[in-house]
Amino acid sequence: MGDAIDRIAAAIDQLASDAQGETSGQELAARVADLWLMVSDLDPELARRRQQYTAPEGGTPSA
Repeated sequence: MGDAIDRIAAAIDQLASDAQGETSGQELAARVADLWLMVSDLDPELARRRQQYTAPEGGTPSA
């Protein structure tokens, strides 16, 4: 688990650095989504709750 957390921390640091440069908003958004996937892999309960936040009322999650 420690290695996964280290990878997430490194990805966050790199994202923060790149956000100050000329990286496109679309690229940054994709990388934030990738970070959420990494975090969700560590915490299945968080992943389950995240789906509730993105699901339309009475529908399925938007992914």
